Amino acid sequence: MKRKLLAMTLVGITATTMIMSGCGGNSDTKEEGGNEGSKKEEAAGEKDSGKEMTYWSMWNSTEGQAKVIQEAAEAYEKETGIHINIEWKGRDIKTLIGPALDAGEDVDFFDTDYMMLTQQNGKYLADLTDMAAAADYEKHIMPILLDNVKEWSDGALKAMPYQPYTTGVWYDKAMFEKAGVKETPETFDELLEVCEQLKKSSVNPMTCNSDGVTLLYGYQLARYVGQDKVLETLDNADWANVPEAKKAADDIRTLFDKGYMSEYAPANYPEGQNEIGFGESCMILNASWIPNEINQNTGATVDWGFFPWPSVEGGVDGPEASMVGSQGFGIVEKSEYKQEAFDFLLTVVTGDYDSKMAEAVASIPSDVENTKWPESVSGAEPYFKEMTKTYQWAVGLENNPTYKEILYDNLIKLTKLELDGQSFVDTMTAAK
Repeated sequence: MKRKLLAMTLVGITATTMIMSGCGGNSDTKEEGGNEGSKKEEAAGEKDSGKEMTYWSMWNSTEGQAKVIQEAAEAYEKETGIHINIEWKGRDIKTLIGPALDAGEDVDFFDTDYMMLTQQNGKYLADLTDMAAAADYEKHIMPILLDNVKEWSDGALKAMPYQPYTTGVWYDKAMFEKAGVKETPETFDELLEVCEQLKKSSVNPMTCNSDGVTLLYGYQLARYVGQDKVLETLDNADWANVPEAKKAADDIRTLFDKGYMSEYAPANYPEGQNEIGFGESCMILNASWIPNEINQNTGATVDWGFFPWPSVEGGVDGPEASMVGSQGFGIVEKSEYKQEAFDFLLTVVTGDYDSKMAEAVASIPSDVENTKWPESVSGAEPYFKEMTKTYQWAVGLENNPTYKEILYDNLIKLTKLELDGQSFVDTMTAAK
């Protein structure tokens, strides 16, 4: 495996100061003859309302998402005089935000995965239903995301989804062509055939990061029995009474046993996924942020293709079932500036800034009125529109923090060929 010193390429964002029309009083719509002094103040960016909001962000300041949000915040302040104090917390926000709010920390809004936002932090969040209705916001949200958000909050709207993602197999089209692969696989048996063709062309057919083992097993088991049965098996540790649990384990083991997975897989993040950018491996099961990460990490210009995780013989789920999610903004119920926060966030999750976010990090637009998908993820669009079943991350296998570690350890042993399907099931059953 190649070892290279990587220079992370920061995504440049073209600066603009335009804010969505209809959200905060765009100066282009002001009548002539207004207060000239006020206009000069606004033009110079000197308007000051005396208000300040605090936002805790899941991003680091150097990331493309952060740059777009920062630009939107500066435009909002120039337009309204309201300053947004941004604290870049990174992914640690998921463990920081609850204790901070319990301690009375002054936070007006924050973001994280939209499922985690509503299910784990919903008690802190304001219901945005009335503000959303006044702004006709719900028409901008993908129906599948809107349905999930409301279901998780007993019908209330407590999150504003953005940067949606979907999950499936991302692959290098050039490698498929070189290996003579004409069609993407629709069944697991066809996937094995494609892997054999790729292996003969001297590339690793697949790769994965170590944190991707629950993803692989979760998808394979769900193709057999569906997500509800996966969750039931997990919750009841009922592995021995679900024959498909052994089948799915044997299937995943086959990928490693036949040499269809990179010899380094499961590799530490991001070394596994970077193999595709270095031209060493062809496919990876992961979310739609993966093409952008690999391109940035390796400086590659991969021509990306996509297909859903294949179906299995006798299974209940196929390409209509996938992991669909997003990040989400939530406004703290105790905030004095709920309407102001909503008005600002509306400019981020819709219109121009939503388009900029999609282009900056090659992500799916969150506003349904922004119909252009970045090229690197566009292969998923036809499938995305046909999805009718939504999986949780890793099909729910990571929901139980304690049991997650036991499952993870045994899946690693499975991929290292230290366990077969039956011994995996036996070990998981004994851990009940």
